Amino acid sequence: MNEYQLEQILVISRHGIRTALPETLRLLETVTPKAWPQWDSAPGYLTNRGGILENYFGAYFKKWMQQQNFEVSPDEVFVYANSIQRTVATAQYFTLGAFPGLDVPINHKYPIQRMDPIFDPVVRDDSEIFKQSVIKDIQHYTHSQFLIEQLNLQLKPAYELLSDILDYRQSQYYQKVQCELADLPSSFNLIVNEEPIIRGSLAVGTAIADALLLQYYSGFTKQDNAWGLIATEEQRAMIANIKNQYINLLFKSPLLAKHIAKPLVEFVNQMFQQQHKLVILVGHDCNIAAITGALGFKDYQLPHQIEETPIGGKLVIQRWRNKHDQQHYFKVEYMYQTIEQLHLASELTLNNPPMHHPLEIDGLNKNEQGFYFWSDLKKRISNI
Repeated sequence: MNEYQLEQILVISRHGIRTALPETLRLLETVTPKAWPQWDSAPGYLTNRGGILENYFGAYFKKWMQQQNFEVSPDEVFVYANSIQRTVATAQYFTLGAFPGLDVPINHKYPIQRMDPIFDPVVRDDSEIFKQSVIKDIQHYTHSQFLIEQLNLQLKPAYELLSDILDYRQSQYYQKVQCELADLPSSFNLIVNEEPIIRGSLAVGTAIADALLLQYYSGFTKQDNAWGLIATEEQRAMIANIKNQYINLLFKSPLLAKHIAKPLVEFVNQMFQQQHKLVILVGHDCNIAAITGALGFKDYQLPHQIEETPIGGKLVIQRWRNKHDQQHYFKVEYMYQTIEQLHLASELTLNNPPMHHPLEIDGLNKNEQGFYFWSDLKKRISNI
């Protein structure tokens, strides 16, 4: 590795731990007769714990950069966040940890709580031709002709677990629909300027799973975490898999991923042309899912995590130069906190680091040292 010099880092981060989203909270009140525990922040906002953990991550990231002999001054850093409280706050806490006492501006385009088109995973073509092409592409990607129906069948044990935890049959929602969670009528649709829409079991299950995972990451007491009814890590993983499958279906199939990720990929490409040594972009799980789908990343399994796009996780794209031939290369790592680190709010250090998981890319060759060729990444980006 001594013959390689790290020259540029681009980070695409998911925001840190947040509270449940407003639309989720409205749903949660109806799917169980039980009372939900209260959050410490407004709906959809970064929590106090989320801020602390991002600060830890930033402090660790500084030490990791030093290990790579990568020195960067504040004027060589560019930070850009979606114009949402949880993404801007994540950027603030992370940079405070990485550059304490130094002035690193947090750039965002709009007043807080307005989505930036760069991060907004919306459809820009709702023609029937495009929709049918997307459906065929998803069928090919998932190896399933029936899409949501097949997924719901696979996820039925997880839906049943959620139903038991919620006492769902005693809820307002059940009284209204008279239907089990696993059997809710499902639909898929594309509407211009909206996210791809799934209705039914997968959407409802994802909203509930998201809230329960956030309770666990937030360190709620055992009784306040799913009312003490998640007994094993296997059960927690079953619940998380509902959300994983929802995100994969909507954002990772190649055609839809390229369509949705195009504004972000174009922005990333612009950043690679700039002189900034360190670029930090803060968005959402859908952004990471879409960009990995668009660029052809191979499917991965993150050790010690149950989410495929974990809260606070960071896609770290590194550009390296070979000192001998002066050619540029790259590699990509997913850096993220383990379930335990999130649940315990563990400080990240060189002795207790976040996970570093290397990601592989379909159709690209590596050199003998395991680096991809930078020119291949540029070609891949230009084709989106």
